[in-house]
Amino acid sequence: MSASAETVPCFGKINLFLEIRDRRPDGYHNLGTLFQTVDCGDRLSAEPADSLTLAGGDGITASPEDNLVIKAAKLLRASFPERVRADMGMHFSLAKILPTGAGLGGGSSNAAAALQLCNRIWKLGLTEQELLPVAAKLGADVPFFLFGGCYFGEGIGEKLQAAPDPYPFHIVIGTPQCRVETGWAYGQLDPKRKQEWARFKALYVTYFEDWEFYQVMRNDFDAPMRKHFPQIDALSGKMHAFGPIKTLLSGSGASVFSLFRERGKAEECLAAIKAECRFSCVAEFAS
Repeated sequence: MSASAETVPCFGKINLFLEIRDRRPDGYHNLGTLFQTVDCGDRLSAEPADSLTLAGGDGITASPEDNLVIKAAKLLRASFPERVRADMGMHFSLAKILPTGAGLGGGSSNAAAALQLCNRIWKLGLTEQELLPVAAKLGADVPFFLFGGCYFGEGIGEKLQAAPDPYPFHIVIGTPQCRVETGWAYGQLDPKRKQEWARFKALYVTYFEDWEFYQVMRNDFDAPMRKHFPQIDALSGKMHAFGPIKTLLSGSGASVFSLFRERGKAEECLAAIKAECRFSCVAEFAS
């Protein structure tokens, strides 16, 4: 990349709450979730080019054209033909840190960053609201990453409402040596699972500054994924032994996070799990 290339961070996310609700006619599920970005993630650079190309995406998808970065640029170009010529290109360079198949939203964050970079570099002048429909076509988490911070998510995750910033925990994230296939994970959910989203949403707005409140958080995927994946169960138990406020799965997994009030305890936990994880870090909430 040249010195004139523009670079942006692609933060990861965790789900502070995730309830899977009814199945929709289109086969997807409605959900209620509390999204929160964390300050660990990838970096995406871009500069104008004669075609759409991606460096640094090797091994993530079968080919660069299958990567969400390229898909995002193509879809944006096709969605606004009156603003961008069909032959306009972009060269992207991706510095990948977040693991794939981890429930941290790495690919979705990359896609949102690609939309924002193309919008600026191509000088399209689109607002975030105008980018939202394009983002939703790329994936359920992509709209959230256009904003970042803390948001309630409903629908399939694309209906967003700003939420108060949570208590400023230190977050330990660990991704064990396994991968969870999201479609399969939905089939493992308890059919008698609780429906508490509306209550949780109301409680969160009232108690978001009270660190004790975060003990009520839950994720419908947590118990079934711990049952099916010994690596997730063992990692969750090891992290919980350090006394965090809460230890929970993010998304459908495989990443587990723990919330600590003390940075020292978070560092101790990270040191204990690092060797058995394909990714691990201590992170802070990002806005």
